Amino acid sequence: DHERLNLKFKSIMSDESRVQAIRNSFRTGLPTQFEVELIREDEEKMHLEISGKPVIYQGKPVLLAFLTDITEMKKTQEDLLRISKLRMLMLEVTQSVLETEDLDQFFHLILTNALKALSNGSLGSILVKERTHFSVASFVGFSEDILDFRLPIEDSFLYRTTQGRMDRIVNIPDLLEIDSYYMNRTIFGEEKFIKSTITAPINIKGSLFGIISIDAIDVNAFDEDDVRSMEFIRNTIEIALTNHLSYKEKAFLARYDRLTNLYNRTYFEDQFGLVRDHALRYGESFNLVMFDVDNLKKINDTYGHLVGDRVLQTIAQELESNTRSSDFIARFGGDEFVGIFYHTDVLKLDEKFQKLLAKMTDDPLMVSSNEIICSFSYGISTFPDDGKSMNELIKIADEALYECKAKHRKLFAHP
Repeated sequence: DHERLNLKFKSIMSDESRVQAIRNSFRTGLPTQFEVELIREDEEKMHLEISGKPVIYQGKPVLLAFLTDITEMKKTQEDLLRISKLRMLMLEVTQSVLETEDLDQFFHLILTNALKALSNGSLGSILVKERTHFSVASFVGFSEDILDFRLPIEDSFLYRTTQGRMDRIVNIPDLLEIDSYYMNRTIFGEEKFIKSTITAPINIKGSLFGIISIDAIDVNAFDEDDVRSMEFIRNTIEIALTNHLSYKEKAFLARYDRLTNLYNRTYFEDQFGLVRDHALRYGESFNLVMFDVDNLKKINDTYGHLVGDRVLQTIAQELESNTRSSDFIARFGGDEFVGIFYHTDVLKLDEKFQKLLAKMTDDPLMVSSNEIICSFSYGISTFPDDGKSMNELIKIADEALYECKAKHRKLFAHP
């Protein structure tokens, strides 16, 4: 259809820069070259390279033009640029998770960079799984009302679109196809609704951690390139989060006892040196207290080690809840705990622990209709009166602890 082709050519030549390039070619006699973009009847883009050379045809100067379809080459170039940009954005994300312990900042950076990568997106959110629902961990483009949003897992677009499997990235070009336009307050005004979305599951160690969604206020906002970009983003998030959580777990275990969540012995010994040096420098005093769980072996033999672990956890929780923020408790090993207490004396500490023991006696641990009294013996030493080293203080505290334990054996002959 020559008429249609002529109309397209006129459209191409409406660009003043191209007209000027052709004029220069006629003036100088040199070839000219430029690229154009056409929309085919199937609405796909087509890129052409036009190479033109001025010639004389039937006595008239004309431009002999050669058209080369460079659509695939342009697509390859665009893919390379997209991937390069995406990698740079996600590199910033992976560096961020190593530099900050604040997951809120990490999630916000993910969304910000995801929106840069998926340029047709207007809003984004990261939802974290909490048992039967998702809660909002971070958002971009929504009003702060979204922080109160609780989404039942089965109501999520990802769950519904994947029939509950939630095992793949989903691109929903028009939300009317499965529901209605999503009306939530956004920074774009009350009349703007979410009309399309691309959402992906985030899995950590084989379990669903949450979902990331990039939304648009137009239909058909995302294409297959965006799906591939989201796959890259999702993978980056999963790797970065896994590394972050593994690092946090290792950092936790370096300080804390896994069973009781109290400080561990190594951390206590490190801190004791700082506590002692500070006390010597400022002429201060503190008390070291050794605790030993009563009858733990009998409890383990009678009810099993899992019940024994519950007794250890119960006593650890009671000790920690009755410790001021300036003091600290650690698991010293096995059935022993150790604590540092400031600004008090032996008599007041003794009174404090006697009250705690009485409370725990009145509130025994129930195991299969059996009452188990969670009890401990303790001994107290004072810095610097009883010694200036940790070993000296522990030795004095242990001696007092054994006297206390002998009294408790008479009171608690049976577990």
